[in-house]
Amino acid sequence: MSLILKHDPSEYALCPEGLHKAQIATIEPLNQVETPFGIKDQISIVVQTEITDEEGKPYTLATRFNRSLHEKAKLRQALERLNGRKFTPEQLHEGIDLESFLGRHCNILVVHNPTEERTYANIDVFMPYNEGSAEVAKSAKNSSGEMIRLNNRSEYADAANS
Repeated sequence: MSLILKHDPSEYALCPEGLHKAQIATIEPLNQVETPFGIKDQISIVVQTEITDEEGKPYTLATRFNRSLHEKAKLRQALERLNGRKFTPEQLHEGIDLESFLGRHCNILVVHNPTEERTYANIDVFMPYNEGSAEVAKSAKNSSGEMIRLNNRSEYADAANS
């Protein structure tokens, strides 16, 4: 007996375009990824928006970056925007701990990019979120107050297994 599974691109709700409050849910190394410019070492930053779809679930968006802190690298630009300031030479020399961005609230600008197959919602830019009273979703932290990666949260594991 064969099991055939087809991807239906229309089955996913598209995050609306515009400026949205979000939270960094996970940061994952993708390691060596084939790109139009050759094989690159990349990371993925995944966010969940405060707005929800028809089912009441937050929109989840991911974006990839080359693993570089060069002054013109998009990863460095995004991290500096999230920080609200440029990194000092000392910070760059010591290294930037990406885990410190996990759970951070931010604003994201979502744009729609149509292709022949479907339209994608992409993060165009990250911006700092300055409201100090922002509350992290209860499922995002464990009992000791530490941030739980998105793929380790029970509701994410339940959805992946269904």
